[in-house]
Amino acid sequence: MGTGGLLGKKLIHPLHISVFGEGVVMVENDRKASSSFSKRGSMIYTKTPSRESLHRKKGRNIGHSVPTKNKKDHGGKDQGLDVDNNPDNDAFAVLSSSSLVSERDNEELTTLREQLEDLQKKLLEKDELLKSAEMSNDQMNSVYAKLDALNLRSAEKDSMIKSIHSQLSDAKIKLADKQAALEKMQWEVMTSNSKIEELEEELMSSQGDVSSFMLLLEGLTKNDCNEGTEDYNLSLHLPESCPYIDDMDDMEMQKMEEASQAYVAAVAAAKARQDEESIAAAATARSCLQSFVFRTKVSDVY
Repeated sequence: MGTGGLLGKKLIHPLHISVFGEGVVMVENDRKASSSFSKRGSMIYTKTPSRESLHRKKGRNIGHSVPTKNKKDHGGKDQGLDVDNNPDNDAFAVLSSSSLVSERDNEELTTLREQLEDLQKKLLEKDELLKSAEMSNDQMNSVYAKLDALNLRSAEKDSMIKSIHSQLSDAKIKLADKQAALEKMQWEVMTSNSKIEELEEELMSSQGDVSSFMLLLEGLTKNDCNEGTEDYNLSLHLPESCPYIDDMDDMEMQKMEEASQAYVAAVAAAKARQDEESIAAAATARSCLQSFVFRTKVSDVY
């Protein structure tokens, strides 16, 4: 093979093609590798060419190669030369085929580079989207954490409010009980005050009665019982105004005199004995005497 073959080797040498299933993996050597590594490669996955594209490429190659062969045959016929033994024709055919291969390879390389650039752009875009999604996820996690903290605080405040409401309800119940007890005590105090007033009135009335009785008793005891009761002046111990005495007849006056004498005797006996029976007899005699004074009928005196 001549210079065309060498040129084809130089163009094809950096590429190593392997077929896996329906795809083609192309590895391109990078001559600008670092000092620590002798070679570096980049990998890209491309689909296997379809049958129609292969057929079109074969037809195009045949179309370019046939005129050369016909040209060689035509020249051999016209000139009567042996085509196989002509070195110029071989070199021209090799150069033509090498140029076609190099153009096809350049086109494929250009296409692969464009695809590689597109894939790199898409990869960068996906990386950016992934980073953005991660940032969004972190932000959402932070928001959820804050929301959980707020929910916890809200639950604590709700429990505190419920506790305060419960304490307030208990305090209201206790206050109502105390108010009821206070109202009961006030009612009892009012009742006690009214009873005290009634007792004071009864006491004052009793004291008046006792005072009157004692005055009458003292007036009666001043007279000497041994000298007789004729000289006893009843008017000293009776009320000042007795308008009914003047209207009495002799019979009533005699009965009143007898009641007065009985009363004086009962008082003397009560003073001497100082027991309940004698005091009760003196009170009965006194009532009988008062009935005559105030014209009050008393039954069953004797």
